Amino acid sequence: MPPRLARVYPPPRTTSAPPPIFTMRTVALPAAVTLGAIVFWVAQMPAAATVLAAVATVWAMQLIAPAVRRRSLSMDGWASELLFASPFVLFFLPYVAWTVAARPPLTWDWAGAALAVTTAVAVYASNWRQLRVGFDREFLEIMPPLHLTTAALRSYQLQAAAIGQELFYRGVVFEFLRPTIGWAVIVVSTVLFVVEHLGNRWAGAVLDRAYVVRITVLSTALATIMFVTGSLWAALLGHVVYNLFPVAQVAWRYHVNPYRRGEP
Repeated sequence: MPPRLARVYPPPRTTSAPPPIFTMRTVALPAAVTLGAIVFWVAQMPAAATVLAAVATVWAMQLIAPAVRRRSLSMDGWASELLFASPFVLFFLPYVAWTVAARPPLTWDWAGAALAVTTAVAVYASNWRQLRVGFDREFLEIMPPLHLTTAALRSYQLQAAAIGQELFYRGVVFEFLRPTIGWAVIVVSTVLFVVEHLGNRWAGAVLDRAYVVRITVLSTALATIMFVTGSLWAALLGHVVYNLFPVAQVAWRYHVNPYRRGEP
């Protein structure tokens, strides 16, 4: 790994290998929604076909982006740094591109925003263990030597994911499907949102049933708020607030990690 990249994303202090990028689950999901898009298009259901095609591009980029980054780690010079940085844009490009294409209305609703924020706080707080910011020595020992750049990039990923997912699942999906399926768009939006998280290559290591329940409740609540109020801003704000908690924990980990400067 090029030295400058190693300082940004140092390897963790553990022998556990990261999960592979291309697995049966991660490849099958984009392939399945692509096939579904073709089926709906042949059945002359263009709205459903467009949504599934959009979902396929979003999920496929979750394979392409880390593959590009892995390739960058085997190179040297400016090309490696360019390839390493590009996934931070590539990963969220389909969310933004489809939002621009669909142009969902960005309306504001105070009641919806207040309800979305309250729901986000309540859902995150439902697992009190998540709120603890202290870490035991064993956990610190396996953490990588954090740098400020590393913490900033991880925080960016968390908030960019919140914004991108809301623009897509509560914006694009609603814009295409709400006129034809009505309130059922809440269910479709939530199912797609949850399946994206289950299809992530880290899912086997970090997801559990309680987490799936929490993101299902969060997604259903935000989709319902969007459906009732028409406020995409409210849903977006709720998700951003939800992700502020892990951002705060990333910042705290940087603060308390004795290896944040990279000392052995």
